[in-house]
Amino acid sequence: MNTTTTNEVVLDIEKYFFDEESKLPIVHEARCSSENLEHYYTNNKANIKSDLLEYGAVLFRNFDVRTLDAFDEFVGCVIDKVAPYLGGATPRKTLTKSVSTSTEFPREQEIKLHNELSYERFVPPSLMFCCLKEPETGGQTQIADVNKVFGYIDPEIIEAFEKHKGWKLIRNFGMGFGPTVADGFGTTDLDVIKQDCQSRDVDLQIIKDDLVRTTHVRDAVSAHPVSGLPLWLNHIVFWHPSSLSSDYRAYMSQAFSPEEFPYNTFFADGETIPDEYAENIREAYRRAEVTFDWRPGDVLLVDNYRVAHGRKPFTGERLIVVSMG
Repeated sequence: MNTTTTNEVVLDIEKYFFDEESKLPIVHEARCSSENLEHYYTNNKANIKSDLLEYGAVLFRNFDVRTLDAFDEFVGCVIDKVAPYLGGATPRKTLTKSVSTSTEFPREQEIKLHNELSYERFVPPSLMFCCLKEPETGGQTQIADVNKVFGYIDPEIIEAFEKHKGWKLIRNFGMGFGPTVADGFGTTDLDVIKQDCQSRDVDLQIIKDDLVRTTHVRDAVSAHPVSGLPLWLNHIVFWHPSSLSSDYRAYMSQAFSPEEFPYNTFFADGETIPDEYAENIREAYRRAEVTFDWRPGDVLLVDNYRVAHGRKPFTGERLIVVSMG
């Protein structure tokens, strides 16, 4: 599948699907590495947005994006308003006003599929990743269409979440495991934290000055704001206890009640989500998963409602930067 014509100039561009079966991602590849990505995007914005809506992820490959500054400039072209990482749960470094490192978990660990900040009331609609340095091996950013994930889940499980009015996330800050209050909120000022939680529709319980508990209650299934497609848009299995190693889960279960775990998920009414439900959902993610190897200069534009992402273990150095908005 090829396209060579923009609204103003002719560019040597090839369009194809990285994975033909899943149609994910759709690749826009420049045949000449000197092609300017910002210029290409500006002149093909309608077509690119149409591809993003239809397929959920667009991979720009072999354009002239090789540095942080070049990616930062392209972010300004695509994203009108950069979203802050409010309520975020993973370590990352801020590099510019618009760009940060991707999650800095140990390289030997896999980061499971998830939609960014899906537990927040206002989910950032777009993510952009850029590869500035590819790893020696592994390190793929796996992606999955969560409309397909929804279709793969046992209907009985979907019905259970409807019956229980959604799902609940409980997080504890300052337990000694997971983030401190300052890590989670960027401040220890409890008045500021109260206002922040109220604005995000998050219930806050102050246990003591350096220990707080938050509770999010959300729908398990959401409709895409434009297409209306049903989406499995949540962190239900990402933070379910069955996702922990067996040894760590046993230790945590002896040390804490379920509500005292650094994070835990439940049905919205507080009932326990069975392990077999979580495994069925994990299998749905596995069936929908697509991976690709990063190349330097690759830029991946993701509809964060439609497509989940993660990270495979890797060796060597890896620098993938990200912006959202």
